[in-house]
Amino acid sequence: MFRNALGLGLATVLISGALAVPAEASPKCSLGQWKLTAMKIVTKGKTVNSPSATDVSKGGAGTRLTLTATTATYDFTASQRIAFKNGSDATSGWDQYTGVLRVRVTTTGDRQGVLTTSRAGATGNAKARTTYVDTKGPSWSVRSDLAEGVYDGPLVQHAAFTCDDTTLKMVDKRARNGWTTVSTLQFTRN
Repeated sequence: MFRNALGLGLATVLISGALAVPAEASPKCSLGQWKLTAMKIVTKGKTVNSPSATDVSKGGAGTRLTLTATTATYDFTASQRIAFKNGSDATSGWDQYTGVLRVRVTTTGDRQGVLTTSRAGATGNAKARTTYVDTKGPSWSVRSDLAEGVYDGPLVQHAAFTCDDTTLKMVDKRARNGWTTVSTLQFTRN
């Protein structure tokens, strides 16, 4: 009798559709394609000439960022230049990024969390060139700088982020060689 009741109960559940099959988890909010709309980088430190120098960079809009669970791809094809004004050495001008860079990342959290970029294993041909007012300055490989621990332009080291369906905001606070840097980046869904 118990066996028949159990069989009847299972048949009832199957027929009524009450047996739930787990749905696939929705992707994290931060994953997908984004476009940089605003960026500000403020770096503070001490120089020989100043006990409290401040360097400020702004710009880079148009940079495209594609985030997966393990990689971040920066496409600088449509990037605007990043203007800078450095109190540390009394220079101003801009940096122009070109090419594509792919880096390894880890992401914790969903609508808020942390994005960490690995210094190792980056690929791509991304370059940047500095121009001081009307004089061309040096160019460099963004990948090579990253391998040395330099997080240029929109690259973040260990950024706290918040995300909703249309915007992604990252704030990266880091220290290097006695200098502190706060990078604030705002993206819209692409």
